Amino acid sequence: MDKFHVGVVSAAEFERAADYITELSNYCDYEDWLDSRYGRFMGLSMAGAEASLETVALDAFLDWCGGRRMLPSEAALDDYASKSSPGSDREPRLAAG
Repeated sequence: MDKFHVGVVSAAEFERAADYITELSNYCDYEDWLDSRYGRFMGLSMAGAEASLETVALDAFLDWCGGRRMLPSEAALDDYASKSSPGSDREPRLAAG
């Protein structure tokens, strides 16, 4: 069974996250975005995937993106969540330096 992690940031970090993740400007507020993320979680679950919502620390996520020279995005948030979730064998690695 495939495992998917849907990354979310906390309500307290949402406004700052919107400064870095351009897709967040498509939503009215944190609750609207969270509903969208929950919809992704539900869709994956209904399709038979093992899915979970994972709250990630914004600063750690941004550092991870910077170390990979990639733009922060919802897809990157999901990728980071899957690599940093407890029990994952794919821990995120930051660039040296």
